[in-house]
Amino acid sequence: MHPSRKIPSARLPIELLSEIFLLCVDDSVDQRNTIQIPLLLANICSRWRSAAIANPQLWARLFLKLAGTSSKSQTALVDTWLARSAACPLTIYVFWEEGPFADTHPVLERLMNHAERWRTMFFYLPYRAFKSFARVRNRLPILADLSLGTDDDVVPLDLNMFEVAPSLRSLECVNFAPTILRFPWAQLEDIPLLSGNIADCLDVLARGTSLSKLSVIFVEGGAAVPGSPNTMYPYVCHKHLTCLTIMTPPWNEAVELTPLFPHLTLPHLETLTICNVNSTFGDAFTQFLSRLPTLKTLHLRKTALADDQLVEGLKHLSSLTSLIVLSAPSQVARPNDQTVTRYLLEALTRNFFSNDAMDGMLLPRLQKLELTVSSAAARELDTFVDMLQSRLRDDDGLARLEHVRVRPSVLLDDEFFVRLVELRDLGLDVEVEQTSVASPIEGRA
Repeated sequence: MHPSRKIPSARLPIELLSEIFLLCVDDSVDQRNTIQIPLLLANICSRWRSAAIANPQLWARLFLKLAGTSSKSQTALVDTWLARSAACPLTIYVFWEEGPFADTHPVLERLMNHAERWRTMFFYLPYRAFKSFARVRNRLPILADLSLGTDDDVVPLDLNMFEVAPSLRSLECVNFAPTILRFPWAQLEDIPLLSGNIADCLDVLARGTSLSKLSVIFVEGGAAVPGSPNTMYPYVCHKHLTCLTIMTPPWNEAVELTPLFPHLTLPHLETLTICNVNSTFGDAFTQFLSRLPTLKTLHLRKTALADDQLVEGLKHLSSLTSLIVLSAPSQVARPNDQTVTRYLLEALTRNFFSNDAMDGMLLPRLQKLELTVSSAAARELDTFVDMLQSRLRDDDGLARLEHVRVRPSVLLDDEFFVRLVELRDLGLDVEVEQTSVASPIEGRA
């Protein structure tokens, strides 16, 4: 029997086989998807090798971990990938975290020879190595996504290698504020990660006038000048930002962020996420929420926001359609930090503030709700269910609650599940997160 009859792939055109190979890798930029799988496909047989090499897209991504100041094997690998990728746009991740270090590296030099093809680039390097990127200035026509990171202490340098990048839209800087370098701020749309303080955040927003998304890890906060709260930071009214995420690092969740909120107005913000912030926000946070007329999603996770303060803020968010309030399991032992309490549940119940369906109604457009159920909340089963039932009525001008997700931090009894199943029978999409302390609701209906 002819060999081609034994191997189905031998009957496929090279072009089709080459396209099939792209399905063997996923979107993850790691060693397996960018090196191991392409090499494996190219070493099965001569036909597969021809098909693999004939597909430049298979070689246009690369994940590298550098060690020391040179590596002949890695340099040869980079040369091979750059040659086989032909003219394809490049997606490259480079990590240089193992010394000894130098002002540059042969692998970096090879990559910079092809700067015109950079599209998505991530460089985690010793800070001194960034100076060598001066040669890519004015050679970045298609660079769209750029990530820079370092373990070193950084000092402001007048580095302008990325200042001219007409396609750059997303900028990420890990462990340092991007304001120490020059970037085309006016065209940036997304900063997925910013490490810094209140001044850095406001500075970035003031520069990035076209930003739509910003995520900030506040490694430190700041205190307003006593008696002159408006003199320490500039006031920023950003008219394009639609998504803001505020976080703190695990080693410092008590960063003081109170001075941020009086200096920030976001009239078109749609999604606000606050995670791991174990400090109080004060009345300035409530006033900040009152300046978010288009907010649709509010996500609070592991915050020290008190229930009464949250309720006061929610009174201003008539446009909100999704509310997520999640507490850390450890907060069970800290009742003063509880956000999901009887007071919040009663406040979310329709007509709690008024007998009129619309007058004083909290979150009239709410459709999705996700809450942590602690031991205190679990004891308020009737209040919890009454709140959900009240939002299933078809009142004129009020949205009907469509989905609720419960995240228990304690073991829920059977009655809790039975009551939730009854709500499901009324048309509410009910989901209980499967954890070590709770059973799934599926199968109980």
